[in-house]
Amino acid sequence: MESIVVISDNELTGSSILKYLKDLGKFDVTILTSTEGLIGRIYNAPPSLLIMDNGISLKNYVKIIRDDPIFSHLPIIILLEKEEFIDRWDDYPVDDFIFKPIDRNNFLMRVALSIRRACRIVEINPLTMLPGNTPIIKEVQNRLDNSIQFALAYADLDNFKPYNDRYGFTRGDEIIRMTGRLITNIVKSYDPKHGFVGHIGGDDFVFMVASEKVGIISDEIVRNFDKIIPSFYDAEDTERGHIISHTRGGKEKRFSLLTISIGITINRKWFHHYGEISSAVTKIKAHAKDYKGSVYRIDRRNYHKKD
Repeated sequence: MESIVVISDNELTGSSILKYLKDLGKFDVTILTSTEGLIGRIYNAPPSLLIMDNGISLKNYVKIIRDDPIFSHLPIIILLEKEEFIDRWDDYPVDDFIFKPIDRNNFLMRVALSIRRACRIVEINPLTMLPGNTPIIKEVQNRLDNSIQFALAYADLDNFKPYNDRYGFTRGDEIIRMTGRLITNIVKSYDPKHGFVGHIGGDDFVFMVASEKVGIISDEIVRNFDKIIPSFYDAEDTERGHIISHTRGGKEKRFSLLTISIGITINRKWFHHYGEISSAVTKIKAHAKDYKGSVYRIDRRNYHKKD
């Protein structure tokens, strides 16, 4: 179910929007009466769409979102009074506007169009609402082209398929969403200006941060993941410390609780295109998965380009 966050201190506007969206039965709607806690709400549970009543702080919050490399793609609709006129849209980098009082059919069409347009323009993973493969590649290449020193990390979950087989895809999806939120919140906490988080698909994530911060960020991700993950198991499985599932060949086998493996490589002007750095980080991630438990490993090799 797609999530929509609405910010409006007008009770009539909020109740009308809630009714229109709830009638469709396919949106999870949150109504906020102020911008307090808005940024935290977006990072903890990224919505599919943000609807904001025009107000004093709107421009500031839109700028914060648009300047964020993780959520700059988030579609935003602004609600305007009938007599309002805006000709400087650079000051309001939103995706659409709707006049009040809200006409139901016009409103619902614009909501649907804004969400679909965002998905077409920027590939977004529908489960986590994080940037997908295309924006990941563009972001990596942009940093390489501008000779930025950064750390690229590739994270995935160990024993995720057996978990899905044992508990079902719905609970598996909750694990994916939790992992996306966890990585995003920690990256934004330690590197708010330069951090980027992407969701390749399935249980594979990437993040980019300043090279000097990647160690502490990865350590926090590993530590918190291990602290949270037991709550996603039934009590008896948590107590045993493993589940009984099946291998790809159909044989019954014990699998330990989910862990996370993170492979990291650092660009020091050695890499020139996405394929080079992607290959390096994939190899170190595979190396990390050879270790038991949740771990991160940093590639210390030199990648001087050969003449």
